[in-house]
Amino acid sequence: MKIILSTDFSAENEMLFPYAIDLLKEAGGEIILFHAFMDQILMGDSSFPGGLDSDTFFNRELLIEMEEQAGRFMQEKQQLLEQKISGAKLHHIKVTPVLKGGDPEMELIQLTEKEQPDLVLMGTHGKGKKSFLEGSMAKSVMTKLNVPLLSIPQGYKWNKSDDILYATNFGRFEVSTINRIFDTLRHYHPVIHVVHLQEDSEDDKPGLLMEELKQAFRPEIAKQSIRFHLLKTTMPKQALVLFCEQHNISMASFIANRRKLIDYIFKDKIGKDAFFDLGIPMLTVREP
Repeated sequence: MKIILSTDFSAENEMLFPYAIDLLKEAGGEIILFHAFMDQILMGDSSFPGGLDSDTFFNRELLIEMEEQAGRFMQEKQQLLEQKISGAKLHHIKVTPVLKGGDPEMELIQLTEKEQPDLVLMGTHGKGKKSFLEGSMAKSVMTKLNVPLLSIPQGYKWNKSDDILYATNFGRFEVSTINRIFDTLRHYHPVIHVVHLQEDSEDDKPGLLMEELKQAFRPEIAKQSIRFHLLKTTMPKQALVLFCEQHNISMASFIANRRKLIDYIFKDKIGKDAFFDLGIPMLTVREP
């Protein structure tokens, strides 16, 4: 198994290390420790001859300093991660540092296309707290990465519950996506709760579609590793929170499409922020 772990070098971001190690501790594999720093600085505008040259020199010096500092930080984080792996006596996990200069989002997407990992692991500070590889970037890249993205909220401690919520709108890719989630989280032997929120209690179509979806997972139903829930509610956000509390949900998952992300689960009344506000990890898979 191969994981790309995006780091912003913060102490808070180190919370991702145990999750990456835990995902690899049985099968082993590689953790690609990734960081990108902005390597473009606007040059000052000067009407005096030679002004541009001095600005260029200043920018080059600053960029060199930024790259050297990023290199030192990367070395520190790599050593820390390798110490945790060694302390757990897991000698079948390799750490590969990748430091890039450029737009962090674009560099991450390009690295993912090149390496084709099983998973990208990223932290998220949630709304209002953003850095290069946190917050709003998680919302953006989840619709662009060609592999699953696992986003962990700052300060979150893994819940022992293996109950996973999967939000469905009965699209074309539900069966393949659910199977991919099973495969990605196979180490945890998860129970996946397939949930659809329905506003119109008189509409019978969601119930029929749910029964149709069940037919694709008869073996998993027999093993009690998947459950199906049709929630009729006029308060979708509150219903989502209550469901997670009642079923001890430790992760939310969904297909990240390129429009409004979650408009397929309950028209336009639940957006990506509703899932960020749950304060639990999110496993997203891009719509093919």
